[in-house]
Amino acid sequence: MSKLKTIGVITLLILAWTVFVVMGFIKGYLLRSISSDDSPEAFIEAVKAYPEKEFVGSQAIVLIEDGKVAAKDFYSLDEVVDSQTVFPVASISKWVTAWGVMKLVQDGKLELDAAVDQYLNKWHLPKSNYENNKVTIRRLLSHSSGIICDIETDQFNPQAKEVQQITDLLTRYKGDDFIYFEPGSQYAYSNIGYAILQLVIEEVSQQSFADYMEQTVFEPLQMTHSTFSIDDRSDLKLAQLYDENHQLTKPHRDVPLAAGGLFTSVEDLSTFIQAHLETNPVLSQETLDLMLAPQTYIHNIAVYGLGPDFYSQSDKASKIIGHDGVGGIAALNTAARIDMKSHDGIILIRMGSFYTASELADEWMFWKAGITDRVVMERNMPFLAILLGVGYLIIGISFFLIKKNTNKRKQSSQG
Repeated sequence: MSKLKTIGVITLLILAWTVFVVMGFIKGYLLRSISSDDSPEAFIEAVKAYPEKEFVGSQAIVLIEDGKVAAKDFYSLDEVVDSQTVFPVASISKWVTAWGVMKLVQDGKLELDAAVDQYLNKWHLPKSNYENNKVTIRRLLSHSSGIICDIETDQFNPQAKEVQQITDLLTRYKGDDFIYFEPGSQYAYSNIGYAILQLVIEEVSQQSFADYMEQTVFEPLQMTHSTFSIDDRSDLKLAQLYDENHQLTKPHRDVPLAAGGLFTSVEDLSTFIQAHLETNPVLSQETLDLMLAPQTYIHNIAVYGLGPDFYSQSDKASKIIGHDGVGGIAALNTAARIDMKSHDGIILIRMGSFYTASELADEWMFWKAGITDRVVMERNMPFLAILLGVGYLIIGISFFLIKKNTNKRKQSSQG
């Protein structure tokens, strides 16, 4: 084999091996899960062994298999936590709030595609560069309303001793850019959108938001360890909370309840998730189907319904919905997800950290459904480098041996 031809073949093999490994990395068939065992107990052990990137003051994890709780585990640096310990769950609140909104839709008290302003008396959308009547209930639920303002909380305290109203927050917003883009034209996550939905619930139901959610969602589902008004529930055992410096702290009081003010237990979150899988006393199957239909997209991939996030990306074999939460009331990260096809799910709550609960929920999706994302890919990067290096080494050694044997045969024939 000529030298030039040898170089060409080696280059072609290196290129082919590189493409194979990179495609295996992107498609997931060469990636490794954090657990090599299919059992929920093995996955929990893998979670315990997961490299700690952040401080963890306490943790609660529940795995659901075929719609039933299959395994659970708890950890705490100090006070013991269990299935009934109450945690703040940040933006998981939005998913639960959506049930309250959709109950009003189901009962004919709200129309999904009606302008939100028609339900408001105590506050109205400020005039902006876009038409206010295009901001609908549907678009607020699905983060496509065009309203993406950051929540200004420096003078807002919804759980102070002197009770403040959600209007105390909303009246702070003025200006032509309140509606930032054409309503319905794109997805953009909006905390303030759910603050507006909180006011809608209060105006239409003529109840406080916390009371409405208690009577309409928590009581019928028997979620006895859930509340949007933690100060009124001295019977609940609240987990210790931590700030960003890993010190014990009290709950921050500047979070709009509907957007991030829910306190609940993993037992109740399990009940809430399971209510999506079977007949429940709050929402009909028709209403649930409506909530779980894709509403907003990024690059033609469904990302949000009427309340829940969509996590399956382009995977057709699964339909994983849920919500994550981070920060707000304290340093925390939460994740709750359920596959509507397999009925497998995960709940993971971590106090004192901001990211790793969501990372581990992503790892669960790869373990259960083979869905890859940045977290799984980054963890497998060292393995990818080793795989590429070993392949290149084998190619190099093979050609060295082939060349050596070829030279020996030439020498033998000449001798």
